Amino acid sequence: MPERYRLVMNVGPNPGKVFELTMDSMSIGREASNDIVVQDAELSRNHARISRRGGGYVLEDLGSTNGTFINRQRLTAPRNLAPGDEVGLGENVLLTFQGEGAAATVAASGRQAATRQPAPPQPPYAPPPQPQYAPPPPAKAGKSNRGLIIGCLVVAGLCILALIGAVIFDSMNLYCVSPFNMLFGLITTCG
Repeated sequence: MPERYRLVMNVGPNPGKVFELTMDSMSIGREASNDIVVQDAELSRNHARISRRGGGYVLEDLGSTNGTFINRQRLTAPRNLAPGDEVGLGENVLLTFQGEGAAATVAASGRQAATRQPAPPQPPYAPPPQPQYAPPPPAKAGKSNRGLIIGCLVVAGLCILALIGAVIFDSMNLYCVSPFNMLFGLITTCG
């Protein structure tokens, strides 16, 4: 009996649709250039690849945005498929991997013997919580005003010093003494 493998869509845009695996490597995605085209907005243009290796098939994610899953476990590296495995593409598409023939029967029986308990379902992906904006705590009374008060006192002190200097400068007629007379000669005349 020749070996035949296929993917059957259980959930998605065409439930019941059968994709016969007839080539050594087949691309899966929503773009028309793929070997297996699934028109679902959550699929990447080039979502995954299924390749024949060692008498069976291997599934790998091609860097899709919404992930590729085998039996609800997200793929992080290529993984062998066994008949009966559920293949998830994003959140909206679920296919079953089916096989017929000697290798498929051996793979299925070996998988059943090795897997006595089903793997616990993976919780759906939830992004980490985003930090919420918290306004800065209110300033302690008097602490923030202290700097303002000190600044105002410094400016007032400088103004007073400038005023005292101007009065002394004028009372001593320093604008008539060299070198100041050259600066102020155009403004006033010394008598």
